Amino acid sequence: MNMPMPSITVVVIDDEPLLREAIRGRLISQEQITVIGEGSVGEDVFPLVQKLKPDVLILDLNMPQYREGDASIRFQALPTISRLSQQHKNTSIIILTVVYQSGMIHGALDRGVQGYILKSDDMSLNIPAAVMRVSQGGVYFSESIERELFNTAVQRERPVNLSDRQIEALMLLATDVNASYAQCAQAMNISESTFKKHLDEVYKALGVNNSRAAVVRAMQMGYIPLPNYTPEQR
Repeated sequence: MNMPMPSITVVVIDDEPLLREAIRGRLISQEQITVIGEGSVGEDVFPLVQKLKPDVLILDLNMPQYREGDASIRFQALPTISRLSQQHKNTSIIILTVVYQSGMIHGALDRGVQGYILKSDDMSLNIPAAVMRVSQGGVYFSESIERELFNTAVQRERPVNLSDRQIEALMLLATDVNASYAQCAQAMNISESTFKKHLDEVYKALGVNNSRAAVVRAMQMGYIPLPNYTPEQR
């Protein structure tokens, strides 16, 4: 008897009620995805993630921090993403935003975001595919974000050199960014401490501090393959 596939749980935080409704409607039509929580301001992020422990967090960047009080106090996205990546490693983050700024894009990816989708895209088609991909350890970006991140000039330059074993470790993480160190070490036929040493060296060389950011940076430099989207996923 085949057991049913576990549902991918999602929390959505955005200050636009109609947009949240559209996201929820699109996601709940997918059998494998369940929306388990929603928020509308920055102060909702940690209580919802801590309580619900979603597989995927869909997060707006440009919203108020507080539900009541001074509306000019805005959500501090990058520090929040850093804290989420450190404290909730099993929650993948997809940014859904109107913000197309190079500093924000690279800052978010360097802090461990696995998806970055612009609201100007055909969101209703992209969101389910993005959730599925990042929940499996992959990455997902709007086409314009891909051009920003994965340009050929960056790939040709390769400002750092990685060893074959370091690249192999990154490939394992790219296959499943949530895999344990023990599982990756076993796949490489090395000790867990040696695998951790490889990762520490990779993080230092790439200027990142987590596995998700390392995978994206390695893709930028051409060390591991770029995301391979199919037409149906667009």
